[in-house]
Amino acid sequence: MPLTEEEIGSATYIDRASILLPPGDNVTVKTFALIVLNQPITDLDMLDRVWSNAAVKICADGGTNRLFAALDESTRSKYKPDFIAGDLDSLNPDIRVYYEKELGVPVYHSPDQDSTDFGKCLLKLGELYPGERFPVVALGGTGGRVDQEFHSIHTLFVHEREAKEEDTADKKKREITLLSDDSLTFLVGPGTQKIYTPRTVLGPTCGIIPVSGPTIISTHGFTWDIEDWPTSFGTQVSTSNAMEADEVVIKSDQTVLFTLEIRR
Repeated sequence: MPLTEEEIGSATYIDRASILLPPGDNVTVKTFALIVLNQPITDLDMLDRVWSNAAVKICADGGTNRLFAALDESTRSKYKPDFIAGDLDSLNPDIRVYYEKELGVPVYHSPDQDSTDFGKCLLKLGELYPGERFPVVALGGTGGRVDQEFHSIHTLFVHEREAKEEDTADKKKREITLLSDDSLTFLVGPGTQKIYTPRTVLGPTCGIIPVSGPTIISTHGFTWDIEDWPTSFGTQVSTSNAMEADEVVIKSDQTVLFTLEIRR
């Protein structure tokens, strides 16, 4: 049956899109940390918006090279990360000198080969800002090699699980959002969620991916709304749908991956 007005009205509100709005246009953007991963940066307007909105800026190893290459001499010093972390096997030595010696950016080396540079940055973020639980936006979290994309999605689940296992009063999880030039991607948990989807920066295309296994979903605010719709890999998956509103609703019995197109 269709989602009821009561279900829609009582849905948990999710806002992952405000990070893309120009600074000054949005006063509700949450404090977050930006991690630049090792993927090409081609949309400088988007980079400027998320960089300006972020409270903490981090480069993950080779992501430092990508940031350096995307900018010219006149703008490079404006985009100064708070720190660089990783196993440093990809960081260009000359670029390291520029950031570490000329700009004074701390560089942290972690030789651990059981975690990715993304994971190393998350760990160092926790060490440097104890007690804080900044939401994280990973620029370059999708795109590039498929195995790395799957590991980024795995990282979303790791932090979802750790939040449930934490021995804390509020069990507050670290929200992680994957961002690329083409898409904004994050987990949506079980239950009924109302999601902020401003069509000035997102859409129209989107997808709801059943990454937790067989799932039943219902939606509101999409071009093709579905009701109690079973979805799983090997049967049917909701891709290439479209948003019809600046807020949409997803109801599911399992955690799903929601991915939205960046509007050009």
